[in-house]
Amino acid sequence: MRVANAVDLNNRAHELVRHALAHAPAPRPARPAALRVTSVRGLPGTVYVAYTERGVCAVDLAPDEAAFVRHLRRRFGLPAARDPRPPRDLVRRLRAFFRSLGRYDGPVDLGLVGPFERRVLELLRAIPRGEVRTYRDIARALGYPGAARAVGQACARNPVPLIIPCHRVIRSDGRPGGYSLRGGVALKRRLLLREGVDLGGRPARGRAR
Repeated sequence: MRVANAVDLNNRAHELVRHALAHAPAPRPARPAALRVTSVRGLPGTVYVAYTERGVCAVDLAPDEAAFVRHLRRRFGLPAARDPRPPRDLVRRLRAFFRSLGRYDGPVDLGLVGPFERRVLELLRAIPRGEVRTYRDIARALGYPGAARAVGQACARNPVPLIIPCHRVIRSDGRPGGYSLRGGVALKRRLLLREGVDLGGRPARGRAR
């Protein structure tokens, strides 16, 4: 008879947490028929943004608009097209944010991701500039300390990087881990350095939120 080891048990706990949260009865908003697209210039370069009536739902540093639209189709299974008249307030907020990369103060629509991802991303949005958390910190804050791997997967699938700062989540050993935005780990390090966090030394730490 095979006895489960700690790795097996941790993986099983991870799967149970993902299953429970993915099947939670929390209501999800109705899916939009299509996504609207615009682009802005900022510190990272040209940023393509998709949005619904409820807020920004996707961000990417795609090479061009066509590539971004294809990405949206693959990720969400929805058509997308450039909005010839994007809301002025939305454009103002996006331009201000991507010039400073501070905190985005506009609405974000996470209705296209699952319940577990939404809970992770809501915690990530609260991480202050200049601080980092570990994947384990976020798992503990959720109440599931064994779900660090699931947290990492949710970060990797963050549809609105920069706006929700998944670059502020790192490994427990101080290494950066992965990054979902084009530019990968090198961009993640640059973003953190810009915020005063040098992963070459001891990373800044703070209370998990």
